[in-house]
Amino acid sequence: MSGTVITDLRRRGAVDPGRLLAGPLRGVGLQRLDPGRQVEVAADGVEHALYVTTGSGLAEPPEGAVRPDGTDGPDDPDRSERADAGLPLVEGTAVVLPLGTRTVLTAGTAGLEYFHAVLAVPLSREGGDPR
Repeated sequence: MSGTVITDLRRRGAVDPGRLLAGPLRGVGLQRLDPGRQVEVAADGVEHALYVTTGSGLAEPPEGAVRPDGTDGPDDPDRSERADAGLPLVEGTAVVLPLGTRTVLTAGTAGLEYFHAVLAVPLSREGGDPR
């Protein structure tokens, strides 16, 4: 198991996997937001995967977001009301931000803790934007 590293993310917070891995994973870690605090997560040149581990909060819906239950489509009568409230974040919720999207996370009254992975996006063959 030469080169294997075990890191306690609860103590360390975040690590740079690029020192050991050749794949697209550029950063992993546990992030914490105190009650009522906000943070913007923008997928500019990278993509993000978030997984709520404890606490609760809200995520501003990225433009064009689709809920797993199929709501928030153009024919959803409650779309604007839900968009104003944000998407609920609770333990076990996953949020994926593809290239070019963004969201604002707001921690609830007990705060919010989430696992955050940052992934590099390969350039297209012409060297431009992969979209």
